[in-house]
Amino acid sequence: MSFYPAVPYGRAEHPLELDILAPQREPGGSLLPVAVFFHGGGWHEGDRGAGMHPWMNPLLAARGYVTVSVTYRLSGAAPWPAQYDDAHAALTWVQAHIAEVGGDPSRIAVWGFSAGAHLAAHLAFREPGIVKAASLAACPADLRGVSLDEPHEVTWLLGPSPSADALADVSPLTWVTPDAPPTLIVHGTDDQIVEFDQALALRDALTAAGTRVELHTIPDGRHEWADKPAPDPTDPHANFGGVTADFFDRVL
Repeated sequence: MSFYPAVPYGRAEHPLELDILAPQREPGGSLLPVAVFFHGGGWHEGDRGAGMHPWMNPLLAARGYVTVSVTYRLSGAAPWPAQYDDAHAALTWVQAHIAEVGGDPSRIAVWGFSAGAHLAAHLAFREPGIVKAASLAACPADLRGVSLDEPHEVTWLLGPSPSADALADVSPLTWVTPDAPPTLIVHGTDDQIVEFDQALALRDALTAAGTRVELHTIPDGRHEWADKPAPDPTDPHANFGGVTADFFDRVL
């Protein structure tokens, strides 16, 4: 594989960067599908290095995908919609430049865990002409019902006492249209951070829109499931990367 670290795709207060991991390709061979990963961390922590866990981008690269892992501004540095703006800028850069490392700009998928799944979902539902598939693990899909009694990740992202309109705008579920690309939802039934009902609500919204959606349930899975190594590394469906690669293989 070839590794291209810290590639600048934009600039805010400092350069915004992404990492690319690309399989070797025969000279003149077909361009490869692309998977763009967004890390979790409640929008206030984490970095693109999470994409280099062996069961994340390296697994997809081994399966024949050009993979990208993105740094975006965290809520402590900039409020929403800076995170979406950065994700969109990264997607635009990938579409324009990924062919230079063997990626196919007409076959771009997005995936992410938790807050990263939230950003991936926004891109998928708002830019379906560019994004051809999405895989979302533990995605906070509908934030309209969050409690505002005390500070937490959502108020850090939006500011104290966000309006109903702001909560709707930040919720990927409200952006679902019949144009949404094929979407995989992966969620643990015992998620204590993002409740399993969020997965059901997003599945129902996509189904009602008439789009292709699959729900992969992790029995007794907690929030951290997708961000940890598989308990059985020989099981290709026991980790988020394996489930995602199988889905992307079917739809890209």
